Amino acid sequence: MSDHRDYTPPSNIWEVNRQLQRDAPLAYDDPRWVDTAKARGEISFTELYRQLGVAVGDRDRPETWRLAAAPDVAYHLFCGHVGSGKSTELRRITHRLDRPNLFLVVTLDAGAELDPHNLQYQDVLLALARNLLADLAEQGIEIDADHWRQLAGWFDERIEQHEETRSYAAELRAGAQAKSGLPLLASLFAGVTAAIRTNATHKETLRRIVRNHYADFASAFNDLIRAAEDACHEAGLGARILFIVDGTDKQRGEDAEAFFVRDVHQLKAIDGIFLYSTPIRMLHAYGALNQHFTGVFKLPMIKLVEKDGARHEAGWAAMRELLYRRAPQSLFERADVADHLIAHSGGHPRDLLRLLSIAFSKATGEHFDMPGAKGAVAEVAAGYRRLLEADDYPLLAAIDAQPDDEHNMKRVRELLDQLVILEYNAYWWRTHPAVQTLPAYRKQVETHDG
Repeated sequence: MSDHRDYTPPSNIWEVNRQLQRDAPLAYDDPRWVDTAKARGEISFTELYRQLGVAVGDRDRPETWRLAAAPDVAYHLFCGHVGSGKSTELRRITHRLDRPNLFLVVTLDAGAELDPHNLQYQDVLLALARNLLADLAEQGIEIDADHWRQLAGWFDERIEQHEETRSYAAELRAGAQAKSGLPLLASLFAGVTAAIRTNATHKETLRRIVRNHYADFASAFNDLIRAAEDACHEAGLGARILFIVDGTDKQRGEDAEAFFVRDVHQLKAIDGIFLYSTPIRMLHAYGALNQHFTGVFKLPMIKLVEKDGARHEAGWAAMRELLYRRAPQSLFERADVADHLIAHSGGHPRDLLRLLSIAFSKATGEHFDMPGAKGAVAEVAAGYRRLLEADDYPLLAAIDAQPDDEHNMKRVRELLDQLVILEYNAYWWRTHPAVQTLPAYRKQVETHDG
């Protein structure tokens, strides 16, 4: 997460570039955050909150909200393009819902705490158990030993007594010898999670242990969750526990399929309320996701144009504000320099910042100039060109001409994943504007129109 405590707006383009963090999500109160709900189209987070059982009062005062009817169990997906702002919005959701009148929110950033490019359900659930234990210990919440002893027994029997992990488990216990109860158990699970992230040998062994003895683990974790919810409610820390998992949207190919499709029953064996980030292509690849998960909330791209090509002013306004909060308007040689970057971002926040960074490198003076902006677009377009085959250009031209028609969905899913195609509200697509500058694309459009 980006640190904004000492943030001051940059006064020159060198400071703009130094402070630019394209991949870092913003804290809930970061001054660079921009409300993009209207810019994305007709979306409302209230829909997600209602699915979680939250009755929203004053939209800007979560302390007036109440947990009207939280589901016993729920497994929600939070979906959108990589770089669309999901992580930032998940942090704002956490801030709104982590309240005594609502939830104790237990978060997991799989991108930071695990390896998002080699991720399995065992890694995530072990890390969630660790984070719940750590939160309880930090808050000083006491739970009757009968309700966490099952999880401690599982660790002892399955990990400490396993031939391949016995010595490592002994090291973990020795390192936590001053602790007892929940803090000790939290420390032991922290060690297991660290091994899964960094130790290739122990990673596969630990995964196999969880897989082979999953029913016992799930039963022990469920007992802990139930007891923790009761204890948190009594302590005034939240009526229920909500698990928010970020970073699982960074999975690719078979890893994503395994996590969200093949292993979905393992995820649902844990009884609780969960919100998982997910890759956008999974929604188009597997219609069964809607059957296995309670609900899907999609964060569409910011719209610069409507489906019919009309200009979407709310989208332009949001993207300008997003840009100017990082690079003040006075640092652009002309207003159309900023507009050129915005227009060719396609409403994709991270790509806008990427264009800005490249434009800085190509600028010749102390302002962002048009040659630099055009050079940035050309460089980004060249990067996308490397992802494309000759047969892709007719597909892209057809999508832009008839966004509602059926197309080659297998290839569309891949191009959505690669950001060559961007998805907007009401589930319509448009080729990334930088890609539209490529000669092969323009030639195909001329052929298609002719």
